Amino acid sequence: MTAQETSEKILQIAGKLFVKNGFTATSMREIAAEAGIGKATIYYHFPDKDSIAAEMIKRTFGDMRQALKILEAEQDPRERIRVAVTQSVEYLLESADIISVLRREVGSARDVMQTEFRGFFLEYMNLLTEAIQRGIDSGQFRPVDPKAASRVLMTMMQGTFASVYLSGIKYRSNEEAAGSLLDIFFHGIEKH
Repeated sequence: MTAQETSEKILQIAGKLFVKNGFTATSMREIAAEAGIGKATIYYHFPDKDSIAAEMIKRTFGDMRQALKILEAEQDPRERIRVAVTQSVEYLLESADIISVLRREVGSARDVMQTEFRGFFLEYMNLLTEAIQRGIDSGQFRPVDPKAASRVLMTMMQGTFASVYLSGIKYRSNEEAAGSLLDIFFHGIEKH
């Protein structure tokens, strides 16, 4: 196994253990044992659990920045919204548990995550507002307040995550969750 593969395996196993047992209750020894590597190997890659958490956070924000680039590149209003919802629902449903654990249990992560999430949220909102305005201007969407519509869309995305997270009732797939949300956002619930 290469050094990169070992590092990836450590992060993957640590994430699973952090979600299952909590960050505080998980030891470096448990991570090494579960990953099938020696203690010296885990310490070679990560000097402590905080460095594992820091790498997870760094990757989370790297993924978020990549998502923003993809959104920014999409110029068709309807497609930008579709991509935003699909990416957001998948991200929220796939990584919410580990983000929750890190925010709750890693003191150094709270402020960094809050600042990063706020900046990401505002930039995401701006990209959605821009897409909705472009759709209005081109006649694809009816005239609405584009900022209000983007807030509604963001609330729908967060609500999809919250309902799954709080109720434990999951969609068959992330695609189904995104598709349902997009259908209601684009078509509403009134019969036309």
